Amino acid sequence: MKVAPLGTIPTAAQVPALAPVRPVTRVQGGQLLREMQRAVEADAVDPSQPVESLTRVGAAKTSSQPGLAPLLPQTPAQAMAQALRSALTRQSGLAPLMADLSQALRTQALSPPARAAALQMLAQLIPLDPAVRGADIKRALKTSGLFLEANLAADPETSPLGSDLKAALLVLRQALGPATRRPPGATPPPPYGGAPTSAQKAAMPSLPLGAAAGAISEALAAETQGALAHIDLLQMASLPEPERPDDPSRWWFETPLQTPQGPGVAQFEISRDSQGRARDEDREPLWRARFSVDFEPVGPVDAQVAFDGDLARVSLWVLRADTAERLRAAQPMLARALAAASLQLELVVHSGPPPAPATPAGRLLDQSA
Repeated sequence: MKVAPLGTIPTAAQVPALAPVRPVTRVQGGQLLREMQRAVEADAVDPSQPVESLTRVGAAKTSSQPGLAPLLPQTPAQAMAQALRSALTRQSGLAPLMADLSQALRTQALSPPARAAALQMLAQLIPLDPAVRGADIKRALKTSGLFLEANLAADPETSPLGSDLKAALLVLRQALGPATRRPPGATPPPPYGGAPTSAQKAAMPSLPLGAAAGAISEALAAETQGALAHIDLLQMASLPEPERPDDPSRWWFETPLQTPQGPGVAQFEISRDSQGRARDEDREPLWRARFSVDFEPVGPVDAQVAFDGDLARVSLWVLRADTAERLRAAQPMLARALAAASLQLELVVHSGPPPAPATPAGRLLDQSA
């Protein structure tokens, strides 16, 4: 399963939704793909431009004037660098958007298309269920938006609406109109290879019920644009390593959760270490899954599950002492469940946050400086 259609670092033409400028050539994907691309391109924010000029910038980028051609990156690396800079300055969390969509639906502020798109977005929320299975994680990965462009390029006649989070965001963004400002508030940490996973705790609505219709649509448009930029970052973090372009070995994705306190977001990273197989052909690749959740009454939980043959090594990091005790007490039940699947369990519960990995030099640029 690959993020980019060609399984390598994409150009702007290969992954159009990641590119903040109009590509020279497009993946031929039918009317739906073209409309989605136009919506994202119209919202590409140049951080050097003042807020009041964003509407004019968006209009310029959706024009078909040949004078835009010199703005195109010349190499795949330049395309990725430009997309990364743009996404870092625009990204925001999905949980606040979900909370505000619920609030907006209680009013008459949304147009019929925006209302339908908001309902489609809220349908992406997954109820909390203690009996999570591997098939549930696989479904969450497939519908996360990570593979939208690749799936559209491979099968342009099949609509992703209703089964893809990024597609739902693009439709919502189109229905709300252009964003003229950036979303307020703190932004989630950007994902990158080796970074810790980070959950978004349950969000409360920030929209007052008595706000004007224009103000509500403007706020939702900004949050939608930020959520799309965050998915772009997840897609870029999931691209194959440059030294192994045909071996996708890492997938970052998020899934929205409906908690009793409001919508939250769980973040996952699934990775495959095939280096051992390269050194020893008889050894199977080592699979790791990391994820973070944060909901009441459990609090923040970070987990890593590594499958090595028939052994499952599970490490949990929790901040609350009572949660740690409950997880340790559940070890026999988890061991029995894994034994039914012919797996052995090795479980360690740590009190405190997971160790923070070192960020490689030059990995990310602080755009707020």
